[in-house]
Amino acid sequence: MKTITGKNGIGRYYIVDEKTGIALPSVTTILGETGDKSGLKDWVNRVGQAEADRISRFSANRGTYMHTLHEYYIEGKYIEPVENPLQFAFVKSREACSTLTDAEIECGKNLFFNFLHNSDFYDQIKSVIFQEAPVWSHIGGGYAGRLDLSIYGLNDKAKMIDFKTSRKPKNEDWIEGYKKQISAYSIAMYERYGILVESAEIWISCETGEVQTFRLTLDEIKHWFGEFHTNVKKYHEMYPNN
Repeated sequence: MKTITGKNGIGRYYIVDEKTGIALPSVTTILGETGDKSGLKDWVNRVGQAEADRISRFSANRGTYMHTLHEYYIEGKYIEPVENPLQFAFVKSREACSTLTDAEIECGKNLFFNFLHNSDFYDQIKSVIFQEAPVWSHIGGGYAGRLDLSIYGLNDKAKMIDFKTSRKPKNEDWIEGYKKQISAYSIAMYERYGILVESAEIWISCETGEVQTFRLTLDEIKHWFGEFHTNVKKYHEMYPNN
């Protein structure tokens, strides 16, 4: 699924129909444009624009490397098994992330190792449904995205997974955007593929070594999707022709 910038230069859009050229805004673009930005502005004012840009760039790149390690490790362990999935993941990730700095790679590697050594995440996977799969919906004006992972757990129930990174552990009150995002992906996967998840889990690897898990039941997914639906409608009202 190809991505483009919105017509007015706003955010990232996914082309969901190549023939008609229909493009829908990404979930992160919708949340970013319709959410409360006061906290971000206060932080930028406090540390300065240059330092904020440096921290944001580093955070994004170390997160990219961690996600890439997950992707190739899961591929080599569950999808197309290889003899040494960890070695496979490191070789492929180095190739895919060749432009990242050594510091970004080292931090991303440690964040990935948190999952292997400080959590039971990989013990809970029975099989993989989708990885890095495109999903979209026309509900509320439409949205699109690319889910991190959906699996069948040990109880044979479908589950949505979203990987996040953080400098330190997060209070649950701070992650409403994450809950909206994973709920939007869960509903879109059901709409596109007919697979209804039993639950959705947000896994946050922290630079301090902890791995946090926040689990949403199906009822909670429905609730947070309702909250996200308000963001979708607001976004399309703000940018009707974008």
